[in-house]
Amino acid sequence: MIPVSPILEATKVSITKRMLINALEKEESRVAITSNGILDEFYVERSSRATLVGNIYKGKVENVHPSLQAAFVNIGLEKNGFLHISEVYSPGERKPPIRKSNRFRPHRERHIQDILKVGQEIIVQVIRDEFGEKGPSLTMEVSLPGRFLVLTPMSNQLGVSKKITDARQRVYLRRALKELSPVHNLGFIIRTASHDTTPADLKGDLSYLTRLWSSALARSANSHPPFLMYHESDMVIRTIRDTFAKDIDEVIVDDATIYSRLLDFFETSLTKYKDRVKYYSGAMPLFHKYGIEGQIEELSHRSVSLPSGGSIVIEQTEAMTTIDVNSGRFVREKTPEETSFKTNLEASRSIMRQLRLRDLGGVIVIDYIDIKLERHRRQIENSMLNDAKRDASQMVILPMSQFCIVQIARQKTRPSLRFISYDTCPTCNGTGMIKNVESIGLEIIRQLKITLERDDISVVELRVNSDVLNFINSKTGNIEKLQLQSNKRIHITSSKDLPVDKVELVGYNEQGEKVVDYVR
Repeated sequence: MIPVSPILEATKVSITKRMLINALEKEESRVAITSNGILDEFYVERSSRATLVGNIYKGKVENVHPSLQAAFVNIGLEKNGFLHISEVYSPGERKPPIRKSNRFRPHRERHIQDILKVGQEIIVQVIRDEFGEKGPSLTMEVSLPGRFLVLTPMSNQLGVSKKITDARQRVYLRRALKELSPVHNLGFIIRTASHDTTPADLKGDLSYLTRLWSSALARSANSHPPFLMYHESDMVIRTIRDTFAKDIDEVIVDDATIYSRLLDFFETSLTKYKDRVKYYSGAMPLFHKYGIEGQIEELSHRSVSLPSGGSIVIEQTEAMTTIDVNSGRFVREKTPEETSFKTNLEASRSIMRQLRLRDLGGVIVIDYIDIKLERHRRQIENSMLNDAKRDASQMVILPMSQFCIVQIARQKTRPSLRFISYDTCPTCNGTGMIKNVESIGLEIIRQLKITLERDDISVVELRVNSDVLNFINSKTGNIEKLQLQSNKRIHITSSKDLPVDKVELVGYNEQGEKVVDYVR
């Protein structure tokens, strides 16, 4: 019998930040982090599309392509993994840049054909899930994340997260790690979560990660590739490990099994915060209880409203996302410049939040409202850079151009919420548009002419949408003229079940055999 927390509804404590875990449905796990009831971070994983990111494999090189400077590695999946030269990393090697750093001190150029050979066994880690026709992306720069440390077995360097900016704190943490005497041939990076931790916490994490890697090596020692050496934790534990911070007042979970696992995890890694884990057993679904289900639904909308009345419009493709900023009804400022600046500033905050929530990756181009003053442009840039610090994904933000365009390159490791929750429309194939009735009708008439010119055609049967038929009937003179000129029969029927742009045209010869089968 698991311990049940006091009824949450009865609490009078003002909670500003919560982590909500919805895991009742076995097919899907969802984690939401809210600040004052506003959705700030959101993670979802389906059992049918579980991520492979973080998994470590003993793989075999299947192909090496010098023209791509990449190799394809068999890790036991339907599609081989993609390993670029920039991710090839040997034990003890400091990964050099691919291109020359400068013309005075050039680095030795590396070629993948000189490093990897077909049939070679290598250890790789998945850094991006397969998407569409692309297999998973791999790296040889293997890492094992813990709560406070990241183990890097291919390096013996000791480092500190760049997000810990206090110089004295960096020196203290590096010294504390050295004093723990880590294994000489293993590297460690102190994570951002360690900025206020104790040497005892570091020691526990170091010991755990060292045992974990030794165990993975032992299991794979006598195994032939492809072999799974290390399976990354499930999404709930992974999210707690990577995102839990001391300012989160409650971790509320609605599944009893997950609740027990979280208690064990907190007991091991976050002992002093164990009392913040609560079990929710209410009849109302957890996300509805805290009013964020509607906010999650809005993540599928193209348009996002701004508090002032403006909006941003998000258009997403596989490799690029464009975002347009509109001022809307916001005209409260004294000058157009001030109005545009205030709208752009609101939009920048909203955009950075949407990038996190929707996990938009690749190239992102933002078209801000035109502003003239240089100081206004710099303020917007600084706002974006500050918000980017909260994003776990690596990001590069270029300066705003004279046309108020900002380009962002954001790392993408997992499928976006849109990919997980939606299928491509079978009618428009994801374009959002289909041909109108007039275009389809004219196309049918042209196809009829081509078909009727054939000598082996005696009868043509045409099946179309009822609206298209009405348009074709308005061209009855054309159809009758075609029948008279060709001395062939045309039978047209309609069905409400057919989409507007769906056409079925079948041509028969004199023996009744099908000789033309045109389907659009």
